[in-house]
Amino acid sequence: MCLSLDSLDDDTLLGVFSALTVPDVLNLRQTCRRLLFFSSQQIVWQNIGSSQILQQGIPFSKKPLSSFSVRDLEERVRRAYHLGEAWKAPSITFRASSFAASRGGPIQDIHFIPGYDRRWLITVSQGIWSMITLWDRRNLARVTSWSPEKAVFSNLAVNTSEDCEATLAVSLHRYDSVVVEILAITSTVPDSPPGFECVARLNTLRQPIAMCGSLVALADDEAETIIWNWKTQEYAVLQSPVEADLWRNKCTQIVFAYKTILVVRARSVHAFAEPKLASHPNTCVHHPYAQSTFGWVDGIFVSNPPFSPKDPTRMEGQPLSIIVRTKNDDPWSSTFKIQLWTLSPMTSSHQTTVDGPYYNFPPSMTKEIVTPRRGALRCTDMVLGPYGTAVWVQPEDSSVAGLISSNVHLQNMPVPQSHETLVAAAFPGLLNTQGEPQVKSSWKNYGKNWTCLDYDEERGCVVLGSAAGAVTILDI
Repeated sequence: MCLSLDSLDDDTLLGVFSALTVPDVLNLRQTCRRLLFFSSQQIVWQNIGSSQILQQGIPFSKKPLSSFSVRDLEERVRRAYHLGEAWKAPSITFRASSFAASRGGPIQDIHFIPGYDRRWLITVSQGIWSMITLWDRRNLARVTSWSPEKAVFSNLAVNTSEDCEATLAVSLHRYDSVVVEILAITSTVPDSPPGFECVARLNTLRQPIAMCGSLVALADDEAETIIWNWKTQEYAVLQSPVEADLWRNKCTQIVFAYKTILVVRARSVHAFAEPKLASHPNTCVHHPYAQSTFGWVDGIFVSNPPFSPKDPTRMEGQPLSIIVRTKNDDPWSSTFKIQLWTLSPMTSSHQTTVDGPYYNFPPSMTKEIVTPRRGALRCTDMVLGPYGTAVWVQPEDSSVAGLISSNVHLQNMPVPQSHETLVAAAFPGLLNTQGEPQVKSSWKNYGKNWTCLDYDEERGCVVLGSAAGAVTILDI
């Protein structure tokens, strides 16, 4: 007797669907009405999402699979499967779209907004005063803008938590004051466009560097970092050692790691045990349990480990990854390096106190990419995702034109052209099993110079702002 899939009971059919790839399921659902209906059930896509996405180390949302509607879950799983296949291929191809976000002025900063189905992004530009603009990346339309009168922004931090009330922390400079405002994206009237609303305020000269839930990390350009809970108004002071030969050690990133706060500055990385916050006046000053330096560098980015269903905290016992773009002191060198460093966790048997240490210092270099040295580096942003994929801008090659000027009056002499490129690479891991870093794409910029970028690893999307006020979105 010959059995057909249509004749199987639901439990057996569920087992069959769980063993199929996403393309197989999409093909199978076209064969009959019952399989179409069955393939549209929540349990089918939860099983596929667990076995083919989460367990395979493909970027996905930190939220439980059961929290999504069946339609949303299927769309996310299908997109994640496509993304995983793209990164595992020898090369990837971007789909590009662009729009004008500023009237001739440069885009100073650009960020994806977590949550909201990851459809929003913000740009920071400046005319007479600074302005934050919220955009819908689906139709490239402006949603709303926020520009306080007579204020200039010095820095901005985006909340990495998707479910928090507040979205941004912005440092505003006016002629008589400096203040950090906590902004939420709200809609006061149903079906009306959202807007920015200030939900908290702090008078401080320190700039917001990172935001995670209700915690905001603020820092100066020397040695002090403040961890502030904008809801409870409690805080803690972290004090790094002051380097005598440096008058400025700008803070570029603050990372909330496992029981540790990493403060990344231009010339140093300091690890502090997670402090206990207290109300004002809080006279307790916390000092780092470890520190390291990479010397003079053109860029550095620290990434937390990827989400694990077995460890919702994502971090206990997991190493941190650090990507570094070296600065070469040799003016005649034709190369520079992109290095991957690993900061390994400290085993419990080696922890001397409850206050740490939690990571083994110094970090160890694990991989390196040597790339041609190009011209002036205008966009220093680089992003390393939790799953080992990274993007950065490689400047145009000024040596292509040699000593030929682009303004030659005496004769009609063609000048060779070079363009800056966006580099997308995968470091060894579940998305790259080759054992060595692989450059997957180099996308040339034929427009004005890029000034900033952001990367959403979960969606496989890069967004770049330019000196001419244009925004380019690159989707895998």
